[in-house]
Amino acid sequence: MGVIASWGIKKFEVNPKKIYPFRDFSTGFKLKTDANADTSGTSPTNTRGRELEQIKCSTYLLASAGVDVRGEFGSWRKLVGEAHPFFIGGVSFGAGNFQLESVDISEAQLDTNGNFLAAALSFTFTEYIPASASATAKATTKSSGKSATKSMTETIAEKKKEAMNATASTDDKKKKSPY
Repeated sequence: MGVIASWGIKKFEVNPKKIYPFRDFSTGFKLKTDANADTSGTSPTNTRGRELEQIKCSTYLLASAGVDVRGEFGSWRKLVGEAHPFFIGGVSFGAGNFQLESVDISEAQLDTNGNFLAAALSFTFTEYIPASASATAKATTKSSGKSATKSMTETIAEKKKEAMNATASTDDKKKKSPY
């Protein structure tokens, strides 16, 4: 008896006072790719890394098992958007934090007074990479003996400008065939 899995303040656990099961766990890894319309012989698919990992799981809550079903759904709803490490069996699962993307309620059973007796809650968590780490990745360049830090966006813009202003060298111009 104990904590099966946890995320932030939420615990999927079984103990003498409460049964809060952990069900239907699934995850997967997928490459991030995009199509290339180039006809010069390069591969039509470009691999761009790995998609963010996603965890899906569910629980089935019963009021008779010591759980306030409606209260639990409300507390999960308030946590949508938060990111925390996901633990299974007391060990961190995956690398870093997972953001709660959605919580859904289904199979709700109510008594004649509208009290929730049972319900299934389904969760979707997505690997979380803070904006400061992804959107503003830093690149260091050397200029006049000092190292200057630029954002990745600035570095890419600078490289694009360089490429647009590039011209053929005199040696390349001599080698150019008129046909």
